[in-house]
Amino acid sequence: MKIVDRYISFSILKTGLATLLICTLIILAVELFGQMNDYLTSQLPFSTILQLSILAVPEYLMMCVSISFLFATTFFLSQLEGNNEMIMLLNSGLSYRRVCRPVILTVLAVTLIAFVFSQTLMIDAKSRHDRLSVELFGQSSTSDASDVTVSEAGGNFLVNAAYFDEARGRLFTVTMVSWDGEGRVSERLEASYADWDAEKGCWTFSDGALWVLSGDEVTASRFDTLTREDVTTAPVFFTDESRDISTMPTSVAFDHLRRLREVDVESWYPAASDFYSRLASPFSILVLTLVCLMMNYRFKRNIFLFSIIQSLCTAVVYYVLQMLCSIMTSQALFHPASGVIIPVVATLALALAIRLIGKING
Repeated sequence: MKIVDRYISFSILKTGLATLLICTLIILAVELFGQMNDYLTSQLPFSTILQLSILAVPEYLMMCVSISFLFATTFFLSQLEGNNEMIMLLNSGLSYRRVCRPVILTVLAVTLIAFVFSQTLMIDAKSRHDRLSVELFGQSSTSDASDVTVSEAGGNFLVNAAYFDEARGRLFTVTMVSWDGEGRVSERLEASYADWDAEKGCWTFSDGALWVLSGDEVTASRFDTLTREDVTTAPVFFTDESRDISTMPTSVAFDHLRRLREVDVESWYPAASDFYSRLASPFSILVLTLVCLMMNYRFKRNIFLFSIIQSLCTAVVYYVLQMLCSIMTSQALFHPASGVIIPVVATLALALAIRLIGKING
């Protein structure tokens, strides 16, 4: 049985990876031709164009991987039926569920790898690609921000800075106001600049003054450096990209959603919807593979053609439902998590219904 498992897994991986490579190269070529005028107008060197293309590849891979393994699974199962290999496997004592098991395990492994890849390398590459694109064709930086104000949700302080330098993680001309549990101002801090301490996860203020209000008395003091371990707001929240949850690290995105839900529920719904879609995107590989496994492949002729048509039609239904649910969750009609769950349940139910209809008519 191990020989059969290896044969099935290798066949799925071979076809899936080959299709993924071809689809990615096609999209990359289309994007290159689409951006060619900008490249020529800006007189970009070949090395810069190559760098932009390489940074775009991880996102293109994630765009194509679901359809690639849908095609691979459909192709493999249709060939088993078309070449009568399925009959041989069934006559040898293997059930259809047993044949499907190595397919599911292989695609599950691919899904988990894609999930880790999408939350790490792809996000970093996408962020760097967007930043470089804007620097080449637009403004000087996509992350640096001026006149930025951040409040800690559920906290007791507000920070304003005249300018934030993302490269150095430094705030310039900083003013911080704190208040006590009763909402009364308790202290005011002014500093020439503040640096993010990544090891401690807090900000260190430099060259400033601190005024502390206690009752009716105000105590003033100056300092060269002052580390405030209670100010833990990450640098990303001071950037112009702070609202782009698609490029935030996962831990920062969770923190951002928690803060946003406390201060602005209306903005939380579209942000949470985008974040849930981002997390669930790699699992489309597994969902579409399950759709393929639930399909009917017992056509009398043109097995591969009709198999790929029914698989692609079901995949279209899945992505359309996903888009509609995303719109409705962004408008606060449903909980953001339902925008991920409803398309999966509806698509699998449709695939199962098609399989049952095929058995009845077959």
